[in-house]
Amino acid sequence: MSVCAPIAAEQTVRHVVVKVAADGTMTCLPDELDVSGANVLIAFRLDGNGWVFPDSGAVVVSGGGSQFPIPSWTVNPKLAALLDCDTATGSFSYTVTVQDSTSGRRMHLDPTIKNGT
Repeated sequence: MSVCAPIAAEQTVRHVVVKVAADGTMTCLPDELDVSGANVLIAFRLDGNGWVFPDSGAVVVSGGGSQFPIPSWTVNPKLAALLDCDTATGSFSYTVTVQDSTSGRRMHLDPTIKNGT
């Protein structure tokens, strides 16, 4: 049984850079990610000294339902991934979580994924 619609011959990967500045300011570039086409892998790359993605729950979509049928996964401390089935148009809020590798303190940011199919 397939998680998303049948996979097309060409798959798409979209990228989001999660930055944590020296002053602790966290941003996602882009803040609103436009996604079109089915079965898009979204790769989140963390740019920030001393910060890592947690082992689980690095990216959580609010009300993702069948658009985001499996939880995100942490590939390594600086890379997380999320599958977007993108079978319907809509905007989805999500939360990105990063963790201070020394203290364990966590920070969160809530950008948007805009599915255009």
